Amino acid sequence: MSDGALTILDGTHLRSLDLTLPEHDVALTGAEVLDIADSRASSALFGLSLPEKLKSSALLSIRVNDVDSFRRTQLSRDQATQSLADYVTAIADRLRDDPLVISILDGKILRLFLEDEDDFAMIAENLFTDLDAEDKGKIRKGETRNALLHMGAEMGVPPFSGSL
Repeated sequence: MSDGALTILDGTHLRSLDLTLPEHDVALTGAEVLDIADSRASSALFGLSLPEKLKSSALLSIRVNDVDSFRRTQLSRDQATQSLADYVTAIADRLRDDPLVISILDGKILRLFLEDEDDFAMIAENLFTDLDAEDKGKIRKGETRNALLHMGAEMGVPPFSGSL
């Protein structure tokens, strides 16, 4: 689902993924299945890496309590196919319950944002002044997160969750 500059990743992108495994005769390990799933999910989600908390939650929901042991387990083709489908479905379910909100800044979006040069300059100057607490004309790297928090959703920056 998408709304202008904000895109909501609610799992729908994952429900239509091709979950066929690469052709080969050897068994796959759980690690290989997870890598395939993560790669395909990432591709479907604009190249984003899935948060570890999301992946862990999905694994728990498909009853993988010992991830290290699962990663070493040899799976038959049928087991690997089922594990891949279950894991991707679990990720999609987690995103349905707790979607990720992203902002994709491309040339079109940036042009819209910068169309009103005076308004943009005023917002940028006020934000910089607020963040330059030491009045040195510089903002430290660590203060960048504060800038994004100040900008907020009305400027296309979603609120941060506790998982960042």
